[in-house]
Amino acid sequence: MSDWSIDVIKTPICTTSDWSTDATQTPVHKVSDWSLDVTQPAFHLPTSDCCIDTTQISVLDASEWSANFPQTSQHTTSDWSINNGETPACTQASVSRQIENNRKMTTQVINSCHYLIGDMLGEGYFGTVYKGRRLHDDFKVAVKFVTKTEDVEYISISGHSEPLPLEVALLILANGESTVPEIIQLLDWQDQEDHYIMVLEYPSPCEDLFGFTESYGGSIDEGLARVVMQQATQAAYMCCRHGVLHRDIKLENLLINKKTHKVKLIDFGCGDLLKKSPYKTFTGTDEYCPPEFEETGEYNGKPATVWSLGILLFALVCGDFPNTHDLHMINENNYSKAGLSDECCRLISCCLQRKPEQRIQLNEILLHEWFKDTDVEN
Repeated sequence: MSDWSIDVIKTPICTTSDWSTDATQTPVHKVSDWSLDVTQPAFHLPTSDCCIDTTQISVLDASEWSANFPQTSQHTTSDWSINNGETPACTQASVSRQIENNRKMTTQVINSCHYLIGDMLGEGYFGTVYKGRRLHDDFKVAVKFVTKTEDVEYISISGHSEPLPLEVALLILANGESTVPEIIQLLDWQDQEDHYIMVLEYPSPCEDLFGFTESYGGSIDEGLARVVMQQATQAAYMCCRHGVLHRDIKLENLLINKKTHKVKLIDFGCGDLLKKSPYKTFTGTDEYCPPEFEETGEYNGKPATVWSLGILLFALVCGDFPNTHDLHMINENNYSKAGLSDECCRLISCCLQRKPEQRIQLNEILLHEWFKDTDVEN
């Protein structure tokens, strides 16, 4: 269910024993090279300590909006959901030496641990994910194969003597010294000549939020949306707190356990280290792209993350993405929708302000009035 368009023609020549010495073809960055903004206060504060003011936000003309961002999307599917008829066909060849046939169970040795590789879970622009089992204890996992392109990036992080593929490093950093329940765990990984492999936890039974909401007719009720958004927001906050910008928080990149409604953020393939200076390229999904990138060609990590969470909430409770009229009403603080509480509409407005400086702060979202209602469906 992911987003991974794989180019199997141009891959760097580097094995696990020698890739760290290839300094001319692989950019290597250290976390210390970046200006990380990880100094926010602890997240779980009493909700009574904060009152969100949405009354001092400027009114913007709907004509100032550009609702579509067709040139910015890098991928739209999820690592663990197969996009029927639209996923690239080239990914299968990239792992043919490991898995000769998707329907045939094969054994893969990863760092001396044996895994049984089963059916494909999904594929996208950056790799392919398969069901798997760790043989020594029969533990369910997901195994992701990512083909290297010639510009694959490696970075150095604390606790690791050699640079790691950026996606691997970001997932390690996002989980911190222990683990974050709302972020998928990396159990093991291995670098090979033309691809790398990630062994991930596999919550079961689960599906991505897109499929989950479709089973409810396209949208979910407010109580369940609150449960989902609490966890999605916590995942986004912890990423930023640990110096990671996910850059593709969306329905397809959030797994939900259909029984417990526990949510986990997946697929860091579009991510980057969080920095204070603006980003000048957008890697993500059109519908979640912040408007400031369309207008100025740059954006900052945290306000863009707040925007994506606002789009996520809108999609969960409305069953669609906001149109130009919706965005105009949101910026006038006059947005309402039948069946939604005033608090939910106000939170949507707090997140989807056109000007990034007028959006709610990431570390204030869970303090919003909407989350104070404990009578939720879970």
